Amino acid sequence: MFSFIRRTATEVAESSAKALRMEGLQGWRKELPMVQLNTKADLDHWAIGSDKDIGGFSTASLDITPEGTGRFHGNISLELPADRNIEQSGYAAIRSKARESSMFGTPCWDTSLFRYLALRVRGDQRKYFVNIQTDSVIQTDLYQHRLFLRTPGQWETVLIPFRDFVLTNNGMIQEDEVEMFREKVKTVGLSLTDRQEGPFSIEIDWIKAMNTEFTEGDMDRIPPSQQQDSQQ
Repeated sequence: MFSFIRRTATEVAESSAKALRMEGLQGWRKELPMVQLNTKADLDHWAIGSDKDIGGFSTASLDITPEGTGRFHGNISLELPADRNIEQSGYAAIRSKARESSMFGTPCWDTSLFRYLALRVRGDQRKYFVNIQTDSVIQTDLYQHRLFLRTPGQWETVLIPFRDFVLTNNGMIQEDEVEMFREKVKTVGLSLTDRQEGPFSIEIDWIKAMNTEFTEGDMDRIPPSQQQDSQQ
């Protein structure tokens, strides 16, 4: 009970500080840091899952490399568990843990003023998905998008427009598409469901909500430098 009250007090303090700083009136922002994987302490804020949780044989681990980045790795097995009710196997996933709730609900990221979800990653040739969970009524709903890597084996920053994510539930695309509640992003993560057996490995440095100098959320923007040029 005491911890719940303490979390509520913290939420009140953060909301009050935000109001005093008038963050909502600050105008354009380039980025909103969301999660990172740089220290062993960061691992406590992530959850790991695979078909091993239902009796399957895939393995998944999340650790910190000597260079100070997170590494999501393991081995995918398509072997079915003993439970005959399970007809498919072979997946692994990680996601950030939702922050603890208070009287005001679960703290979330407000990404509505940013156009892209940005990921700093170094991956292999596997077909990963990026997953976003919002603070919605249906907890199994996920917004998903393929993580397209231009240079597998090298570090790169991938920008995915929030509007391009597709609503899914238990891996199935939902016909009744509901626009993402971007003011209430609860968790972010990666999953591997490409139905290919064998090892996988992808490193993660950070995940942010981001604008380019030409975007302000879903609106286009003229950078101040170009505004000055046009006035000369």
